[in-house]
Amino acid sequence: MNKFAYLCAALLAVLILSAPAHAAAAVKMTLRPNLVAIGTGYDGTKVTITGRIPQGTSAVIRLLGEPRDKTFKKKGKALGLLWMNLGAVEVKGVPDVFLMGTDGMSDMDWEHSDLAFRSVKGDTEDWLYDEFIKLMEQDGFYAVENGVIQYTGKEDGVRSFRAELAVPSAMHQGVYRVEVLAVKDGKIVDMAAEELHAKLVGLPAFLAKLAFDHSLLYGVAAVIIAILAGLFMSMVFKERGGAH
Repeated sequence: MNKFAYLCAALLAVLILSAPAHAAAAVKMTLRPNLVAIGTGYDGTKVTITGRIPQGTSAVIRLLGEPRDKTFKKKGKALGLLWMNLGAVEVKGVPDVFLMGTDGMSDMDWEHSDLAFRSVKGDTEDWLYDEFIKLMEQDGFYAVENGVIQYTGKEDGVRSFRAELAVPSAMHQGVYRVEVLAVKDGKIVDMAAEELHAKLVGLPAFLAKLAFDHSLLYGVAAVIIAILAGLFMSMVFKERGGAH
């Protein structure tokens, strides 16, 4: 009985001593700002992520939009002569934005790793998904930035880091998920996540509300603005022509 009690006490001591170490090694993150205001002059921005990961792991940051189904026109030759739309193809459940940042300190091909775009491929055929990735990379919605994470210190079994991630200018209003992954040998050891909110403000917010809530008024306003813009441009070019 005494021997059993001794073993229980020893096991309890081990658990107590190991608990703080595990808590200290957990991934922590802070995202600033966590709200991106998309106004008239918005041309992209950067968000800063700071935090810590367990020693012996590397930090990888991902920013993902909400999963959506994407439909594209499928072009081909009709009767072997004319190029035209021959139907549609669909990529299901993919985020409209997928940005990834690494420390750039390893030779790993992050873009083609299981942590990057292939992690959301689902059942999509390879050829279709490859074309989808090319299109999204071309538009700046999918990207891998190496070297954006800098380690700022080591203490008590953790590594501190700081990173800046570029947010594209074509960002849509919505809620995005920013993740910090602690990675070892290409595998996720631990992770943390926060939400990033993108919100229309000012004139873009007014126009969006007008378009959805008062579509007729929005159409009339669009015509008037187009006419005024045309008159303004004609006046500008007329004045320039007169100067010559």
